[in-house]
Amino acid sequence: MHHFQGFTQAKNPDAPETNEDRIVAIPNRLYAVIDGATDISGLRYDDRLGQGATGGYLAAQAVAEALASVAAGPLASLPDPTELVGDLNHAIAATYERLRTAEPDIRSGLARFRAAFSAAFVSGDMVRLVALGDCAIRVNGRAVLEHHFPGDTVLSKARAVAWQILLDKGLSVAGTRAVARQLIVQGPASSAPPPESLTSVDIADVISAVRNDALVLEACGNDLALVDVILTAGLEGIRADPDAFHAAALDGVSDTGSSARVLDLPRSEINTLELATDGYPALPDGTGIAAWEAALAEADRIDPDRIGPYASTKGRVGKNFGDDRSILFISAGID
Repeated sequence: MHHFQGFTQAKNPDAPETNEDRIVAIPNRLYAVIDGATDISGLRYDDRLGQGATGGYLAAQAVAEALASVAAGPLASLPDPTELVGDLNHAIAATYERLRTAEPDIRSGLARFRAAFSAAFVSGDMVRLVALGDCAIRVNGRAVLEHHFPGDTVLSKARAVAWQILLDKGLSVAGTRAVARQLIVQGPASSAPPPESLTSVDIADVISAVRNDALVLEACGNDLALVDVILTAGLEGIRADPDAFHAAALDGVSDTGSSARVLDLPRSEINTLELATDGYPALPDGTGIAAWEAALAEADRIDPDRIGPYASTKGRVGKNFGDDRSILFISAGID
């Protein structure tokens, strides 16, 4: 594992300082990508890790700093995953302490900072892959340690159905985007009044379409009760209680050590290693940064709004991408 390349870009290419992703690369010790979760609260904070920063930005920065500290010197042994996740959570908790964030605001999700990560630790002849959340890892072009949040599939479908209903009513794309987003944030089946332009009949149609969707049922293990709970909770409810929705991430308060996915491999078996955040909507057929960027470009060409084959909870807006994105490509190289 002698050569590595990295690439990261904010969803708004003209505002690189807003990027909530991070890359950490310490050759032959540690390679990692971190995805700070989009903060739906809209709050901004001033901290030593960033000024006027979002919670996702601060979470990613704290985790990156802690990971770099772990691999500041040669690794005598591979890190214990549970202890590692504990240390990373502690780094986010320390940020709350510096900001004097009220405990109820953290617990409710209002001021809870979250981040996912995938990492490769190198010690001697072994490599330990660790992932928490939905960042991708591929070894020799094959995905490993995959994890998909049921909530993403459920709410992406709800957004796509609502999108078409709103367009059929004559709303502009910009208006449709805002209303569909509001719907999945509050939860289509929540007790909140339907967002403007959507009637109770429209909401019933959205819920019915989601409950009868094959991909949704597969993602939820054919558990309609889970589908209904997600439809009621929305993104706000998932943010408030991520463990209940299989959406564990680093957040400084949750006990997520047992949720880390781990794979140990002999270093000699790894020809290529790719670590990527979920800003990439599809896995490419080939390997390398160019292949990932090409797959993204194709998704943007076919489904820029992310309401079709690449359905998501958010899509492109003009020149802006749907999400920040980062990738590390590591290869065995030539001695």
